[in-house]
Amino acid sequence: MTPRSRLRAAAVAAVSALAFGVAGPVSAVPASPSSAPAVLDVGPTSFSGPGPYGVGERTLTLPSGSRVEVWYPARRADVQGRWIARYNLVRWLPSFYEVPDGFKVTYPSGGVRRVPVKQGEFPLVVFSHGYAGFRTQSSSLTSAIASWGFVVAAPEHPSRDITKILGGPAGTTTDVEDLQATITLMKALNRSKASHFFGHVDADHIAALGHSAGGRASEQLALVDQRVDTFVGLAGASVGALDSEGAEVPDKPGLLVAATDDGIVPLDKMQAAYAAMNAPKRFVEIGGSGHLVFSDICEIGAGEGGLTALAAAIGIDLAHLGSLSKLATDGCIDPAVAPTDAWPSIQQVVVAYLRRTFGLDPSDAALTGLEDAYPGIVVGDESVGDPLP
Repeated sequence: MTPRSRLRAAAVAAVSALAFGVAGPVSAVPASPSSAPAVLDVGPTSFSGPGPYGVGERTLTLPSGSRVEVWYPARRADVQGRWIARYNLVRWLPSFYEVPDGFKVTYPSGGVRRVPVKQGEFPLVVFSHGYAGFRTQSSSLTSAIASWGFVVAAPEHPSRDITKILGGPAGTTTDVEDLQATITLMKALNRSKASHFFGHVDADHIAALGHSAGGRASEQLALVDQRVDTFVGLAGASVGALDSEGAEVPDKPGLLVAATDDGIVPLDKMQAAYAAMNAPKRFVEIGGSGHLVFSDICEIGAGEGGLTALAAAIGIDLAHLGSLSKLATDGCIDPAVAPTDAWPSIQQVVVAYLRRTFGLDPSDAALTGLEDAYPGIVVGDESVGDPLP
């Protein structure tokens, strides 16, 4: 563990504040008949590690031509001893960049490719990556969610992915359209006997999850698409976070998770977004962390020089990129908490929220007692609403 990890992890928690804004029950979402694992005596660390299922991974294609990465529950016996898939960030570079032969910046994408889906039916989570991001940018989280009994599908957003931002083609669809097409695709595959996902997707229980601009897209998706039951924004939301006061908000359960030291989407913007949301709602702050704590970006290719080495290899001076340089490093540098130290608590909150909202856990036990589980947690003000029953 680095000095940053030791000092910041000990002094500041992964989660610094948790506030509830709830009117009535947790949601109007009927309980899912999911095959997600039953967990007895759930608590504040129950979902912070890998789930009981193995994780499979496949790459699909939307009608627009955009790729979709899908993580799903698999039998542990089917993944045991198999290689975890890896991706090479170089593949997202526009074709006109000249990359030295053999140069690569890789990271595990979290699943074992092409193994069968575990027997059962699992709620669907669609994930939206951030501005200048890519579909596997948060694979540590998306694959972990799958291990707890969810099918997680993340489309590429050509309108704002890293390829587009570096000068590549922009694509023809919006991020919300990509997410809608992903839901349509997964529902169709669930009905197709020729599909690996036949009968495995609980298409009546759907959550939208996103980071940064993806948090905004997830909230907008929940607003316009009745198939979506709930949304989760990680360092991103529509109202307040992006100066869109007065915009309509979903009349659906929602969770916002903010980083206290975020230099891209400041904490006060996330708080404003939360204030504008309809109840039932939840708000969580990740203490001492920056914008990229919700992604793998700080860790990608760390042994190969990471994004800095990639930029140097293709002749880009990050220091001259202004806001894009900040976006690529916010939360990766001292004194921010090392993202890997914060990931268990982020995973706990997201998985526990999804399970609670879909009726898979009967109480709030997995979302309480966090102050005892992670050093420095402070339970926030509950004056905005009554605690959940």
